[in-house]
Amino acid sequence: MKRTLFILAALFMAQLGMAQQFSLPIMPEKMWPSDYAKYENDVLNCCNYLLSVDPAYNQPKHEECTSFLIRWLTGTPEVSVVLHPDLVDVKKDELMIAYMASWTRHALQNKEDGDLLCAQVATEEMLNFYFAYKDSIGKSKLTEKLLKEQSKGNLATVVTKALVR
Repeated sequence: MKRTLFILAALFMAQLGMAQQFSLPIMPEKMWPSDYAKYENDVLNCCNYLLSVDPAYNQPKHEECTSFLIRWLTGTPEVSVVLHPDLVDVKKDELMIAYMASWTRHALQNKEDGDLLCAQVATEEMLNFYFAYKDSIGKSKLTEKLLKEQSKGNLATVVTKALVR
């Protein structure tokens, strides 16, 4: 039993170490819309980091990744994230960033998918993130409500209604 726990702990620490083994490039102040495409792999690494590491674990790295993601989203013509107040608790920065990172990652990996599918994936991944790091994030009434809808199998309907309004 102790050996199993040790192995699991070692695997967890290895995952945290691997998630941090990338560095973000410095984007120039002025860029053309076409320049953003060359940063897509860096954005994917950033999204993977933001979604897989506890926000309380390495705050400077989280802040660096968050700034990089927001700066890239602000200028790129490739991805437009729709933040809907029925889907994201915007009072919880960590949840909003998890939603944006999930949407961005899905949109980059599945360029043919539209906003509805991106929103569904982003909402589900944000709920997974909340469940995994709830102690660091704190309670969110909206997210708890969405978790209940997910457990009933109604999450896709909730997302569709939110986006169609």
